[in-house]
Amino acid sequence: MATTTTQNFADHLEIQQVINLYASAIDKHQWSALESVFTEDAEADFIELGVFKGRQTISDLIASVLIQCSVTQHLLGNINIEVEGDTATASCYLSALHVGLGDYATETMTVWGEYKDKLVRTSDGWRIVHRTLVSMHSEGDIGLNN
Repeated sequence: MATTTTQNFADHLEIQQVINLYASAIDKHQWSALESVFTEDAEADFIELGVFKGRQTISDLIASVLIQCSVTQHLLGNINIEVEGDTATASCYLSALHVGLGDYATETMTVWGEYKDKLVRTSDGWRIVHRTLVSMHSEGDIGLNN
């Protein structure tokens, strides 16, 4: 859908900022910033890891995985957004690099995939209410314990 109105353009921009905040927050280990990404009752389907319900549960899961990495970088692209009133859907490609720790300090793991989101407009702005990660390919081993 074209961003033909000022409100529609503003919605698209805010949703893109929410999607980008997710990536920068997790790479910087700013777990509290995820409060500006997800609704309190959000659900995340991380396919191989399972379905997680609640913003805090999602944040705790992400933290437990990423603190096992020395650094990570989640790059997002090809963001597509469809807004309909106070709900929206979005998708974006993901390329994520994870660098190991300890015995895995010289190893990397790369994941390619796509995030598919459902968002709602809240009194605090747009938030993700449901996120699905579709993994397309991964390679490398950094000894992650899920």
